Amino acid sequence: MKVLILNGNPKEEYGELDSYLKDLSHSLESKNHETKLIMLRSFQFHDCIGCYTCWLKTPGICCFKDGMEDILKEYLAADVVILASPIIMGYISALLKRVNDRLLPFGHPFLVLRENRMAHVPRYSHYPKTTLLLDSNEKIDEESFKLIEMVYKNSARGVTKIWSSKQEVEEISNEVVNI
Repeated sequence: MKVLILNGNPKEEYGELDSYLKDLSHSLESKNHETKLIMLRSFQFHDCIGCYTCWLKTPGICCFKDGMEDILKEYLAADVVILASPIIMGYISALLKRVNDRLLPFGHPFLVLRENRMAHVPRYSHYPKTTLLLDSNEKIDEESFKLIEMVYKNSARGVTKIWSSKQEVEEISNEVVNI
């Protein structure tokens, strides 16, 4: 199984999350999973500007050439993607949010009614299972967790599982296999 971990930790000061994700990556590799850990803060991503070039002019390809195109390829090649972020001001990091916004090329501009809501027609036949791993220096407050869960569970690709870095690495590593 190919697992992609996108580390949305914006600052080295939150180093505990970096260490946790490295341990998770090693644990998955020890179970014979091909694992790639990408440190998003090492890129200078543009914000999505809503120009819709990726839909209208160059279908599936963003107008910005800033490294995101390589991440999109890695994303599509994975079986499971783990989006990891500290909780900052009650939500995921702005860095991970920026990357989420740049997933726009994964859909077509056309809409269909699916499960009583409008959704974009997928551009590709296969998408990985997407999961979310949240980290908080304090106890994760339930309201923030529920808000994040609601946003991600209702997103176009939907999140199949949400974890906390308070869980043991081995527990999450074992759960990845069953997604």
